Amino acid sequence: MGLDDLVDKGKAAMNSEHGEQASDKGIAGAGDAFDSMSGGRFAEHTDRVQEHVDGAVGQGDQQARQEQQQ
Repeated sequence: MGLDDLVDKGKAAMNSEHGEQASDKGIAGAGDAFDSMSGGRFAEHTDRVQEHVDGAVGQGDQQARQEQQQ
């Protein structure tokens, strides 16, 4: 199994419902950890970054592209 095969498997996993849930959980956890470390001073910015990252990862990216095309 080559590197390309692993990349393809990773992309397929992220495009599944389970992968989407896992990425959402990771993004939310990272944002919450940053908010905790920064005392919530940047919470508004953190939320925007979380939304942007969620849109670029997994099924959110596909949905955003479909909405733009319509």
